[in-house]
Amino acid sequence: MTYHEAIAELAGAYASVDSQRTEADEWYQRQVAAAARAVEEATAAVEAAQRAVDEAAELVERIDAEAEEVWRTTVRRLGPPAARYSGPPLPGHLQAGEDHDPRHDIGSASELLDRTWRPGRMPQRTLPTLVVLSALGAALAFTLREAALWAGRSYGGDLAVGLPVLALVVTLVAPFVGLWPARVVADRRHVALDTTTIAVVLATGLATTVTLYLLA
Repeated sequence: MTYHEAIAELAGAYASVDSQRTEADEWYQRQVAAAARAVEEATAAVEAAQRAVDEAAELVERIDAEAEEVWRTTVRRLGPPAARYSGPPLPGHLQAGEDHDPRHDIGSASELLDRTWRPGRMPQRTLPTLVVLSALGAALAFTLREAALWAGRSYGGDLAVGLPVLALVVTLVAPFVGLWPARVVADRRHVALDTTTIAVVLATGLATTVTLYLLA
């Protein structure tokens, strides 16, 4: 082999090596780009999955709160028959691929409560009982008033200043004391505390307070 032939063969070998190196570099760059795209896609998928989890958790929390509110309304309106249960029913199990929106059930339950629960008026036969309770409540409040005034006069000092103010507050509150037992009776009977009942209770409490004040 002559010198020129050797040079030509060496140059061809270098050209082949350069070509393979260029091809290897291009393959490497393609692999790096593909790996970078895969990382970006995986990152985006993870972020999307996290957003879906957060939205699902928020939805579950909101639905649980709505269910608890409907249950509290049920207990408040139905009283002991509903209160004996420990709470709202647990969510049902869905079959694979089954799509169900529990908000529809919650809305239906709330509509059913509103449609079926219509509080009536307080029965007239309960008014004497409410009158007695209101009178007793006002009398008890007036007794506390007298006790506060007596303690203020007896002990003097700061009590002589503060207790008369307390007695005045009790006097102003006395006519309204009967509203609490009236509210309890109304809740137990699942009826509304109507205007007539409120007026009777307040009138009784006021009359009792005024009478006791004049007699004192």
